[in-house]
Amino acid sequence: MIKTALIGNSISHSLSGVIHNAAYKSVGLEGKYDIIDIKPERLLQTIQNLKDEGYAGFNVTIPYKVEVRKQLQLWDMFVDYAGCTNCVKIKPDGALYGYNTDIYGFTEAIEQNKRDNLAEKKALIIGNGGAARAVAVALVMMKISKIDFLVRDIQKAFALKELLKINFKDTACETIQKVTDIKSYSMIINATPLGTVGENETKMPIAASLLEKADKSVIVYDLVYNPQRTVFIKTAQEIGLDTIGGLDMLIYQAQKAFKVFTGKQPDYKCMKEAVQLYI
Repeated sequence: MIKTALIGNSISHSLSGVIHNAAYKSVGLEGKYDIIDIKPERLLQTIQNLKDEGYAGFNVTIPYKVEVRKQLQLWDMFVDYAGCTNCVKIKPDGALYGYNTDIYGFTEAIEQNKRDNLAEKKALIIGNGGAARAVAVALVMMKISKIDFLVRDIQKAFALKELLKINFKDTACETIQKVTDIKSYSMIINATPLGTVGENETKMPIAASLLEKADKSVIVYDLVYNPQRTVFIKTAQEIGLDTIGGLDMLIYQAQKAFKVFTGKQPDYKCMKEAVQLYI
């Protein structure tokens, strides 16, 4: 049996197990996917336990994507670009090989014509965690010309800004704590947990009154996937804006991670149908 897992903090709502177990079924493999909710002080021991217990690999989510990057022995170029990992393959000798499949997931969920239209445009990313880093790299690859990060703590966002400045000199990046005019943005992305089922479900990353001032051609992208239609997405749709929810990104990144773990390409449709039964 192949064993894989997700590690994170406060992740009882995660549906990654449903998605990966459907992936196992779609390729005819016997396997199980565990959801491991841990406090920061248990992170290193948990990774060692996964090695000792013969896991093939693990996914990483909030808030450990940057910290786990420091534990890797090998990694792909996207981990370097984003400075974080969300997918780790455990090699037979115990070495950790990191990948960033979030970048792929974010990009694949956007229709090709929309990707093309983002070239030389400006984007607003709300948040500065691991997901925001992956989104930023994906946007740079789509040739976006400027990215603004709306953050609470400028100092914490400094490392992200510097990382992008080193790797992508042609893309201007700024960190801001307040936004009053969003009309210049072609894409607005929520990369925070605001809107997630539970205590944050009714919260929005920016006020509805501000969203109403957006250009009608803007794309509003919410990385939150549970619920499928967050308050942010519903509000944007009511205003008449184009929207993308987080479910497709979640499934695409999981599909790529599953192939890293098993060498098999799972069926996207099976994975999506399975998770839609739960949300």
